[in-house]
Amino acid sequence: MTLDRDSNSFVQSGQRFVALVYLVLGILGFLPFDFINPMHHSGIGVPYLFNLVAINALHNFVHLSIGISGLVATRTLAGAQLWGKIAGSILLLLFILGMVQAAIEGFPNDQLLWGLIPLNSPGHMLHLVSGGLTLYLGLIRTSPTATKS
Repeated sequence: MTLDRDSNSFVQSGQRFVALVYLVLGILGFLPFDFINPMHHSGIGVPYLFNLVAINALHNFVHLSIGISGLVATRTLAGAQLWGKIAGSILLLLFILGMVQAAIEGFPNDQLLWGLIPLNSPGHMLHLVSGGLTLYLGLIRTSPTATKS
């Protein structure tokens, strides 16, 4: 799929949306409110963002880093595409690593990736979907004149 100059904002807007989602998730993960981040004492004993995604401070910093880097990168089309290739690949790799570790551990409800970052099924799905979308947007061919914007 090749996009013309007028449609190239689709790539930047899509990448900006993904980056904004990660920035918001990172910020919300630090809020000390039980209705946003209730503690789950079973499993690995970490808070769950919106009672879904297992998080800790390191996980929140990772989300913030993805969000901030994406918002900075999406100022230009070339930056948005490069960020999409890098961030999308990293998110998909994180999904694969998380699934491999989960398989080795017998698919527990929760896991600590490398003993550091809590992961669970909703987190895996977030990484899979956002990584796939971000990589796709980073790989879309654009018109040659559009990469200068």
